[in-house]
Amino acid sequence: MHKVDTSKWTHIGTTANAEFYAAEPALIVVVPHDDSVDDEHTARASIRMQDEHWRRVGHRGATVVYMDPVLSQEGGARAVYATETAQTLTTCYALVGESFFAHASAMVFEGLAKPAVPTRVFRSLDEARPWFAEMNRVHGGPVA
Repeated sequence: MHKVDTSKWTHIGTTANAEFYAAEPALIVVVPHDDSVDDEHTARASIRMQDEHWRRVGHRGATVVYMDPVLSQEGGARAVYATETAQTLTTCYALVGESFFAHASAMVFEGLAKPAVPTRVFRSLDEARPWFAEMNRVHGGPVA
């Protein structure tokens, strides 16, 4: 995978395993640290970081997660995403896996976790754009 160019995005925060960027007004991009492991603690921190951002800007939006840097995702993380995202302010999750391994891992996650928020796997950010734009149109809006 090529290095993700974050130079045009606004850095909004860091968790133990990822950097978070506002790429567009209604789009957060998550770039995990190289060889990161996602567990229940990092999953909760990720959801919290996203919700804090959406509250701060006053509206809901989409999240794109680059899967290539992720070394592994533990079952605890999948459980958090499956059960603790029902009330999140994120409209959808687009998982981007450019390499074969990352794409396959994202597909496994999508199949096993069954997140409450619409989630799809893509090969690139550009490929995901029409889908998350539609999800934002349908599920977006002001934070109550």
